[in-house]
Amino acid sequence: MRAAAIPEMAVHVHTLDNGLSVYLSENHEEPWISCRVAIRAGAAQEPAESTGLAHYLEHMLANKGTRSLGTRDAAAEQPHLDRLRELYERLRETEGHARAELLARIDDENQAANRWAIANELKQVYGLLGARGLNAFTSHDRTVYVVDVPSNRLDAWARLEGNRFAEPVFRGFPTELETIIEEKNRALDNAGRVLSMAANSLIWAGHPYARDVLGEVEHLLAPSIAATERFFSTWYVPNNMAVILAGDLDPARALELVEAHFGELRRAELPPREAPALAPLGGEQRAGVVHRGDEEVRLVWRTVAREHEDAEALMLADMMLDNSSTGLLDTRLEQRQLVRSAGAFPSQRIQGGTETVWGRPRVDQGLDEVEALLREQVEALRAGEFSQADLNDLIANFEVGELRKLESNGARAAVMLDAFTHQREWDKVRTRLARLAAIDREQVVETARRWLGDELVVVQRSEGEPPVSKIPVFGLSELELDADSHSQLFTEVLSLPSPALELQVLRVGEHVERTQTRAGLLYRGQNPNNDLFQLTLRVATGSAHDPIIGKALALWARAGVGALDLEGYRRALFHAAAAVSLDSRRQQCTLTMAGRAPVLAEIFGLVRERLRAPVISETDRARWAEDLVGKRKQRRETTEFKFTTLKQWALRGPKSPYLAEALTNEQVLGLELDALRAAPAKLLEHERVVVYSGPHEQAELVELLGLDAAPIPVPDYQPLQFEARPEHELRVLVCHHEAAQTKLGLFAPSEGYDPARAALYRLFHEYVGGAAGLVFQEIRESRGLAYAAHGGHGAGARAGDQNLIWASLASRPDRAAEAAAVLLGLLREFPVQAQRFERARGSAIERLLGSRVRFRGYGFAAESWRLRGLKADPRPDILAALEALTIDDLRAFVRPLASAGLAMVVVGDTARMDMAALAQLGALELRELDELVVY
Repeated sequence: MRAAAIPEMAVHVHTLDNGLSVYLSENHEEPWISCRVAIRAGAAQEPAESTGLAHYLEHMLANKGTRSLGTRDAAAEQPHLDRLRELYERLRETEGHARAELLARIDDENQAANRWAIANELKQVYGLLGARGLNAFTSHDRTVYVVDVPSNRLDAWARLEGNRFAEPVFRGFPTELETIIEEKNRALDNAGRVLSMAANSLIWAGHPYARDVLGEVEHLLAPSIAATERFFSTWYVPNNMAVILAGDLDPARALELVEAHFGELRRAELPPREAPALAPLGGEQRAGVVHRGDEEVRLVWRTVAREHEDAEALMLADMMLDNSSTGLLDTRLEQRQLVRSAGAFPSQRIQGGTETVWGRPRVDQGLDEVEALLREQVEALRAGEFSQADLNDLIANFEVGELRKLESNGARAAVMLDAFTHQREWDKVRTRLARLAAIDREQVVETARRWLGDELVVVQRSEGEPPVSKIPVFGLSELELDADSHSQLFTEVLSLPSPALELQVLRVGEHVERTQTRAGLLYRGQNPNNDLFQLTLRVATGSAHDPIIGKALALWARAGVGALDLEGYRRALFHAAAAVSLDSRRQQCTLTMAGRAPVLAEIFGLVRERLRAPVISETDRARWAEDLVGKRKQRRETTEFKFTTLKQWALRGPKSPYLAEALTNEQVLGLELDALRAAPAKLLEHERVVVYSGPHEQAELVELLGLDAAPIPVPDYQPLQFEARPEHELRVLVCHHEAAQTKLGLFAPSEGYDPARAALYRLFHEYVGGAAGLVFQEIRESRGLAYAAHGGHGAGARAGDQNLIWASLASRPDRAAEAAAVLLGLLREFPVQAQRFERARGSAIERLLGSRVRFRGYGFAAESWRLRGLKADPRPDILAALEALTIDDLRAFVRPLASAGLAMVVVGDTARMDMAALAQLGALELRELDELVVY
C-alpha cells in the first residue's frame, strides 16, 4: 500500500469593483460554511494615544448591531449616542470631581440610549439560524469576524454581514468598556501574556508592535468614540477587506451574494501604514517579571516579515529547533530531561518578525542554566548539526498536515486568511510545499546565522506574587435589557427562504462497522478523502481503579524501545510522518495513532513493543518523579488549580479525586521502576474498544491488533455521583488567591442522566448558555460584571452518571459578591420568558439539524450512544421531542432549582472581596488548599 499524492486545495479568488477581496473554497463533506470577514488593520494602525481602540472597535462590531439591527428606533436613539460621543471626548481631558460628574452624565445617557436598544440581536439571529462559533479577534495586523453557518443559510449570512459593515452603531459603549477592562484584568493574571508583553516592549521598542492589543490602562480609562469611528471609516473600507468562505458552497452563487451585499461598500484611499525604522538592539537586552506558576526564560530575536525572502528558510530553522520529535530542543534537552520543557516558535507579521526560544527549569534548576542550554542549541543550529534527511522528514510531515487541512473548512479559511493578510498571490500559496522542499540544509544554516545572532532580547519570569493592578471601574448602573423586541431586519433575515437541512442519522452497519472480537468491540469506518488512518484504543481503567496507571503512562512518554532510545523512537515516528498520543483519565486510558496508511503495521509494531517492554532507566524515573513533584508545587499557586480542587471538594467532599485517588508527593517519589514499566502493557491485555478510520480491512485490523486473544476484564465502571446536600442550602466555599480577577462558579447537582429527557437538557443549555443566553446577557451585557460569563447543563457521559447544572465567570474582586448574588438569583428565581424560550428552542433545533459527525467520529459517536444505553442514533427522537416541548416543560425542569442544594465556589483575594456580602448569601466556608488536595 503506497501513499497517495497530495491533492491541491481549489480556491477561487476575486476582486470586486470596490476593491473587496473574495476567497472561495468548496468542500461538500458536510453542509457547513466557515465564514470570515477580515480587515487588514489592527493595533498597529491605531493612534498611539488611544491604544486598545482596534480591539474595542471589534467588540462594538461583534456585539452591538447597526442602524437596522439591535434597535427599536435608530432615530430616537441617535441623539443619546451623539451626546455620549461628546461626553467621552470631554472625559479624556477631565480629572477629579469633574470627572465623576461626567461619568454620572455618561451613565444617564447610556441608560437613555438603552431604552431603544435590543440586546444581542446579532447573536440571537445567528443562534436561530443554527450558526456556531460566532466570534471575532484582533491582532496587530488584522481584525477578523468569524462564524460558521449551515450551508442553507448563506443568504442570511450575507445580508447580516453586509449590514454589519455598512451601517454599524456603537451602542452600549460604556458597558462594553467595563467588559474590556475585565479582559485586561484577565490578561494581567496570565503569566505567559505578561512575559510576552515584557519581551515585545524591548524587541519592538519604538514600533506599534510593542503595544498590547488590549491597550494601556490609562487609555482604556479615557476612551474615544469619535476616534473609534474615525478608525472604522479609515480602515474598514472594501479595498482593505476580504470575504473568505470555505465549505459546502457553489462559488458562482456565493460570489453573487457577496457582490449583492458587500458591493455597495465605498472604497477609500488608505493612509500609509506607520512603519517606523527599528533601531538596532545593539547587542543583548534583558528584562524580568515576577508571576505565579512555572518559571521560564525566553530568547527572542528580531527576524523578518512573512513575505521576506528568508521567511520560509527561517520557518524550517524553527522546526529544526522544535518539532516535538526530532528538533534540537526536543532531542538534546527535553528527551534527556536536562530541562523540564523547551520549545521554539516564530512570529512573522506584515512589518517584521521574531523567533522565540523558550525553556522551563527542572526542580532546583536555575533560569541562567536553562538559558545557557537554550543558547547551546541555537548555536548547534547555526553550526548545522542536523542532516538533509531531517529536513526531508519535515516535508513529509508537512504533507500529512496539508491532507488534514483539506478536511477542515476552518483550516481552509485560515490558509486563505493568511494569503489575504500578507497580500500573497494564490499561486505562491499553492506552490509553498514545493518551495519548502527545495530549501536545503545549507540555506537553513546560512539563514539561521544571519538572523539568530548576538542581537536579542532575553526575558525571564521568576516565581512569585505579581504586583496586582486594580483598574478602577466607571461605576455604571445596571441596564434593563430588552431581549424580547425585534427589529425588522431580524424578522426579514429569519424569513428568507432556505431549503431545509436533512437531519444526519448514523447507522451502525451502514456508516460504520461494529464487530465484537474476543478482545472487545471494533468500530471500523472508511476515510473518503485520502489515505490517512486514525486508530484509537480505549481501555476502561484509570486512576480511579489503579493510582499507578496514569503515572506509568506519563513516564512511558519518556521511554525508548528495543535498541532505540527516546530520540531514536521519536525519529522513527517522525520519519514515517506518524503521530502517537496517550491520554489517561480516572476511568479510561486512550492510545491514538495517526498517519498515512502504508505505515500502520510498522508504527503499531513499534508502539506495541514499547508498551510491553519500555526502556526506562532508574535515572529517568527519578528525574521524572522530581519534575512531577515540582510541577505540582508550582501548579498549586494558580487560579485554575485552586478552583478545580475547590469545585471537586464542593461537589464530592472526601471523595474528591484530589483526596481519594491522588498519590502524595512522597508516594510519587517512591514509585518503583518495575511497577511503572509493567503497567503500560495493560492497554494490550485488557478488554478494549478500538475505533479505526482508514483503508484497512477488518481482518487485517483484527490480526494486527491482536483482537482475537482473550482479554483481562476491566474493572466495573463507577458512576459519577455528587454529594447530596440539604434542600435550600447554599455553601459558599472560598479559597484565597491574590490576583487581578476572582473566579466564581455556581453548581447544582441534578438528576441522573435519562436519555428520554435529552431534549430538555439541550433546551436548558441553550436557554442558559447559548447565543445571547441568560447568563451572558445578565452578567456581561446588563451589568458589565465579567468579560466571560457562561452557564449550562453538563449531561452524564454514561447511564447512571449524574448531571450537573453550572454557571461561571471571572470578575474584579471588588465586584465578586455582586456577581455571585446575580448568579444565585438567576438560578433560584429562574426567569422563564416566552420569547427567550422560543429562541432557545429554535436555536437548539437548528443546531441539531446542522450537527454533523465527521467520518473519524462515527465510531466514537456509536460507542457513546451504547454507553448511554441507546441502540441507535438518538437525534431523531431528540428532534421530535424538541419540537414538542412547551414553556411549561421548561418551568417544570427548572422548578427544583428554587430549593436545590447549591455550591458556590470562589477563588480570589479575600482582602479585596466583600466577604460580609458573600456570607449573607449562604454558609461561608474558608478553605485552605492543603484541605483540598493530598499533595
